[in-house]
Amino acid sequence: MVKIPKKEITDQPTNKDLGIIFQYLYEEAEKVVSHNDVTVNHTPAVDMFSTSDSIIIEVELPGVRQNEVDISLVRNTLTIRGFKYECFDEKKINFVCMERNFGRLFRVIDIPCPVNTTKIKAVFSDGVLTITVPKVEEKRSIPKKITIES
Repeated sequence: MVKIPKKEITDQPTNKDLGIIFQYLYEEAEKVVSHNDVTVNHTPAVDMFSTSDSIIIEVELPGVRQNEVDISLVRNTLTIRGFKYECFDEKKINFVCMERNFGRLFRVIDIPCPVNTTKIKAVFSDGVLTITVPKVEEKRSIPKKITIES
């Protein structure tokens, strides 16, 4: 009979935990460094999925103008910044309920594999920003037969 070892529960953080911690620390640092007490008001919802050749990231940005969104990628860290303007008119002065977010938005996403930074595409449609990041084949993981010279 073969004994299968039980998985140990560890206190080691997962990638998701680290991303949340990094996001929190960045937002707190933004508050401290901010010159005019403008802080991040909102972290947009993100879906990220993988195909055979790309990582696709969908970011919910309803009410945000395309020209108010900035996307950058450094190594495998994608940063999305933007601004959503308040849309108040005289009819909306006495709110009964107000749940929408306005102001600066910010999101950092760690991409879990090597990517081609020169072929990234971003499309903004119907309040959803879709970013397609092509994967790069990792050369060191490809098995290769090595011949021995004499």
